[in-house]
Amino acid sequence: VAAACHPGATPDAVVDAALALAKDGTRSAIEEVCDVASHHDDFESALAPMRAAVEPFDTVGPDYRSPALGARRPSRLHAIEELPVALGMLLIGGGDYRRTVLGSVNYGRDCDSIATMSGAIVGALGGEIPADWAETVAEASRLDLHTPARALAQVAREVFARDLERRAAHEKAFTALAGER
Repeated sequence: VAAACHPGATPDAVVDAALALAKDGTRSAIEEVCDVASHHDDFESALAPMRAAVEPFDTVGPDYRSPALGARRPSRLHAIEELPVALGMLLIGGGDYRRTVLGSVNYGRDCDSIATMSGAIVGALGGEIPADWAETVAEASRLDLHTPARALAQVAREVFARDLERRAAHEKAFTALAGER
């Protein structure tokens, strides 16, 4: 998500950042799934090939409701499927929130986690949640989504302003100690 917040970030740049940090089986799973995703323009045609790409790394097994004995145990050879699939759906969606999240939800298995990850990433890229989705969720949940969002944005602005003030004070103190050159 941090890589997606960088100005000018793209889905490919986010995947590159994930690959730079991922290790072993997780890295291999991301590479395989994203390679498959790069050959698809729609999630429907990618669902089975993406599952096939992540399957060799998956510890849960083919029946998600009856996980294999080694499910979700740490491994250098394996990976949980959620992150590779979320990144693959990000590539297929091309930065579009609706396409990315719909693909993630339709993947099945642990689709709520996959959609949460891909939605957070594509949202950070600037992909706005579709207004009709937000309205439907707010109405069905009886939640006011806008007031907490405005409050969070205000807190972010305040933190940023304080960070700027601290930085200016630091620079002033450093200049006083080091002298102007």
